[in-house]
Amino acid sequence: MKKSIQYAGIAAATLLAVAPLATPMMGVELPSASQTAKATMDPATELDAYNTFDATFRDYNNSSRADFLKSAVSTAAMTNNRFTYSFTGTGLTAGVDILDILAPVHPQFQSLSNDGDVTLGLNEIVFLVVPPVGMSTSEWIGQMRAAGQNGGSVQYRIVGFAMQTIKDHALWSNEQIVRSLTPYSLAGKKLDKTVTAKTTSVTQVSHALNINYATPVDGFVGESKSDFYTNGKFPLTIKNNLGETVTPQDVTSTFFKGTDILGTTLGASSLTTAGVVTQKMTIKFNRTEYSALLNNMDQITVNGQKYSGNILNRVWDKINNTLTVTRKINVTLDNYTETKIDDIVDTPVVNLSNDTIVTHVYDVNGKQIANRALSQGTGWKTDTKRVNNATGQVYYRVATGEYVKAEDVTLRGTSTTPSTGAALTDITDLSGKHVVDLSTPGFVYPLYNAEGKQAGRNVAGGTSWLTDKTAKDAEGNTYYRVSTTEWVMAGNGVTFK
Repeated sequence: MKKSIQYAGIAAATLLAVAPLATPMMGVELPSASQTAKATMDPATELDAYNTFDATFRDYNNSSRADFLKSAVSTAAMTNNRFTYSFTGTGLTAGVDILDILAPVHPQFQSLSNDGDVTLGLNEIVFLVVPPVGMSTSEWIGQMRAAGQNGGSVQYRIVGFAMQTIKDHALWSNEQIVRSLTPYSLAGKKLDKTVTAKTTSVTQVSHALNINYATPVDGFVGESKSDFYTNGKFPLTIKNNLGETVTPQDVTSTFFKGTDILGTTLGASSLTTAGVVTQKMTIKFNRTEYSALLNNMDQITVNGQKYSGNILNRVWDKINNTLTVTRKINVTLDNYTETKIDDIVDTPVVNLSNDTIVTHVYDVNGKQIANRALSQGTGWKTDTKRVNNATGQVYYRVATGEYVKAEDVTLRGTSTTPSTGAALTDITDLSGKHVVDLSTPGFVYPLYNAEGKQAGRNVAGGTSWLTDKTAKDAEGNTYYRVSTTEWVMAGNGVTFK
């Protein structure tokens, strides 16, 4: 087989349209059985024919946006396109050419004069251009239009079938044919190839939204609904696919008893009963301000759940430019009042040699958190005093979502540092490399300065620290230096290596 290939614009493949119902086959006169007999192709010619097919349709990385726009228009006009390899036959749809559909791929058709046997063999086959597996025709055309506007890539699937097969199923759509029938084979290889055409550059456009908000959340009987508005305790975060913040024009909330947003509404200004309450939030966007985003909207992600294609309308109303999401509120009888403070709480020292003696921590509802505790003699910054108005229990926040009971700790101002003894003495340099291992993940170990006082910082259990010096205090306790000015005291759970 001669290997020279020339561009399709010279030897144009011809589009064969699906004929009217009364027409047997595509508006062209079909070859006779003897003319289409595959037996006329010897094995070498079959292989050459397959290689020609493979060389004709390849990935193309320099498509223009005009190519994709032309492809979109022609594909929409002739979704059931059918063509032979050479220019035999005449298309029935005015102005539609297979080369327009395949324009972004720039197929390199074999010149008729190069190898007659190969061309004759390929002309026994009818080719279809269809979407890649898993994509609908409408989505496919939509991709072409998007690539035509902003650049990008689109896949084209070219499938060949025996002409007699197409004749027998002339009234079937291309979708039915590729789904139900077996492609033609040459040299044992099916004529079924998916290629990718893409532009050299892509213009980044805003076309998707990413919305995040807390759900479920906790509330209490008597709590104002305003706590759950976007300017309350649980704000919404809305960004486009470029990472830019999108500010809604308005967000309205409706509260329903239970989980049914078509059920009983709660009209009061506060949460009135314990149980589950569903908050329906309708987020409206200004079309003038965000016209490009709203016109191109093809995906919305809500707390990690993606909505696109046919399910986008579950959350998106393109007519009213609104997005609807829901939040679950678990309403309890206990209610809390929070006050901002700037203090430190110290855990008591009972017996430093016993690391089972700890100060427990609790969640926002006052439930003890398993496998989390504060070790003895440690100081913790607190920024919130939380009071259960039903029981009078007072808590201090020591970490995100973690609280200690007031009676379990000592509250002091930030300027006060408790003394733990006299200055460290007997400071000795260590030779070689040494490590201090701190056991019990979930516990913390206080750090001390050279004056023997707590430094106001802690290190976590389950970690290891390089040490280069040792020291003693007045009570004979040993310390290991783990930073320039900070020491950890030897004891239960502290292992020197």
